[in-house]
Amino acid sequence: MLNDDIFTRCSEINDKLNEGCVSEARAMVIKLLDCLEKDNDSYMPLINHLVREVGLYPYMNPETSNWEDRFAYEAFKTDIGEDKKYALHLDQSLVLKRLLLGDSIAVSAPTSFGKSFIIDAYIAIKRPNIVVDIVPTVALADETRRRLTHKFGDEYKIITTTDATVAEKSIFVFPQERAFAYIQILEVIDILIVDEFYKASAKYDDSRSSILLNTMIELGKKAKQRYYLAPNISELPDNVFTEGMEFLKLDFKTVVTQACKMYRKKPQDVDMDTFKRETLRQLARQDIGKTLIYAGTYSNISTVCDILKDSLPERNSKILNAFSEWIAKNYGSHYRLHSLVKKGIGIHNGQMHRSLSQLQVKLFERADGLTNMVSTSSIIEGVNTQAENVILWSVKNGVSSIDYFTYRNIIGRAGRMFRYFVGKVYLLEMPPETENTTLELELPDDVARSLDGNNPGIRLNNLQFQLIKSFQDEMAALLSPGIWSVLYNNPQIKSCNPTLLKAIVLKIKQDSNWPRNYDALTRRKPWDWRTAIEDVIDIANIRRKGQVKTYTCLASNEWSKTIPYIYEQVSKYGITMEDMFDFERKICFNLASVLSIINIIKQAIYPNTPDISDFVHRASNAFLPKLVFQLEEYGLPRMISKKIHSSRMINLEDDSIEISTIIDKFKEIGLDNLLVSVKGLDAFDKYIIKYFYQGIGYVESSGKCKIS
Repeated sequence: MLNDDIFTRCSEINDKLNEGCVSEARAMVIKLLDCLEKDNDSYMPLINHLVREVGLYPYMNPETSNWEDRFAYEAFKTDIGEDKKYALHLDQSLVLKRLLLGDSIAVSAPTSFGKSFIIDAYIAIKRPNIVVDIVPTVALADETRRRLTHKFGDEYKIITTTDATVAEKSIFVFPQERAFAYIQILEVIDILIVDEFYKASAKYDDSRSSILLNTMIELGKKAKQRYYLAPNISELPDNVFTEGMEFLKLDFKTVVTQACKMYRKKPQDVDMDTFKRETLRQLARQDIGKTLIYAGTYSNISTVCDILKDSLPERNSKILNAFSEWIAKNYGSHYRLHSLVKKGIGIHNGQMHRSLSQLQVKLFERADGLTNMVSTSSIIEGVNTQAENVILWSVKNGVSSIDYFTYRNIIGRAGRMFRYFVGKVYLLEMPPETENTTLELELPDDVARSLDGNNPGIRLNNLQFQLIKSFQDEMAALLSPGIWSVLYNNPQIKSCNPTLLKAIVLKIKQDSNWPRNYDALTRRKPWDWRTAIEDVIDIANIRRKGQVKTYTCLASNEWSKTIPYIYEQVSKYGITMEDMFDFERKICFNLASVLSIINIIKQAIYPNTPDISDFVHRASNAFLPKLVFQLEEYGLPRMISKKIHSSRMINLEDDSIEISTIIDKFKEIGLDNLLVSVKGLDAFDKYIIKYFYQGIGYVESSGKCKIS
């Protein structure tokens, strides 16, 4: 940029500041920084001064600042658990200050706010003993674990599974379903963090909101301090879940979002579908940079991928070609992702195998990696991506239209602090009307019923106390007071929805042989399981009963067979690759958890009933060795674990070993030694292993990180 242009824009920014329009001035500063970066121009003292004036301290260049601005920059630097201190922006510092004072706060802030820096700074400064961080997805848990391991792994035990021993200094990171395993173990929590706490509302997550509310209540009883986070909430009315917390609505943006309303350019004589297809083709061919494409539905993902595949040449990227070959080898050449990634196209949705989701996000961050990521709403809650652009293909979320809140969360993925000053959003359909988002958090009857009447953890009214008493009386009458008093304190029973729990008890009381052929689950004859599984699927309300039942039986030899082999078997029953991934999750979480409840109750009522805990254990781990299943959350796919186990360097079939012990074993062996000793590793296997070692905080004896 010419100096005259720079001074003109600086003058305009200063005018906005004088008018008191700080947010507008901040946006103008960010746009100016974007221009300077693209022209590779350095900051002059005047620009640093304006950056300081709008509170964007992380963006200051101390080398070109005057002494007053440099002093302010240094004042906002803080320890975030790394070798050097980093400057926080104005509102980050505000939130951190409140946390360090011991306040409990619920914060609404934009997607680009930089919330992880605040958590890291709090841990680095305060050094709490027990931290619990509830996140919405396993993928986000892995991302958070990696970051915290890198910074605090030497001092803290980072726990993401349900069977770990608790150290004096522990940080727990997992979805809400796993929290109940530790409710009775943890006596005190120094700080309870709930990320994306808007999902406690049934409006935004009907299937899991009750579990999150229950988790917030039970962990909240033990928490000295609470810190709840969500984006784009306008109002948080008084409610029992955030009682004693102050709501902070912050609108401090570190990136600027520019909306391109492409739908306005549609000619009258062209139908919308044709227009969208042609517009997407044009954008793809322009090579606009790292792009998230919100497709809205699973069928739209296929449509968008087909358009991109036909519009884009192969990238001729060494890493993408290796990834494509790896997919073909381990999932089958028929799997469409195999051909898509060669052209820089990735897919992110709730049905994707978690190993593939992790790898694609990793490759999306590379300059020579994936360029386009086609997604459903999973991308807004699953991971923190670094995208320059967002394309809104559809305004649907499944069968429903997205609301303004969801829309803002989607477009908030465009731009990234320290990476892209300006994020561009290309709207192929008209977005929802602007509206304020009021987060209503209500106590459902089923959550109320599950509470302890003597210590509910939240303020209840008389009707809610009566619900608790009625449920307690009802269960005591069905089971006997003695049996119910024992079962009531079981963590798995406490985590179960009361309506479902009652339905299970009634079924068992009415028929001691329910589920039918129950004893078959104690044997290793998968086809004998079908009747029992069918009954459980019915009461768990799992869709596609016949196919899920069939897949459970056929996938029971997952460890001894390859994914292509299993797919060959299940495809005869109309089961797709995507179905396989979806059904695996249903088995691990829905089916296994309900069977566990059934087993606990049947054992209590009928002591001589067959014990199916071994089946439950295997099903909850996708019929893989426990350690292999857990290592997938650490970024090590099952097919590589099998090669490592076969090398006899590490025994991954011993389910009595805790994951932290195995991680220490990996570190002890070392990356280079493992790569040399394990036979049959291809180039991409080695790339994945290096990524895995990076995520467990592996360092050389010199103290330098082994992986760049």
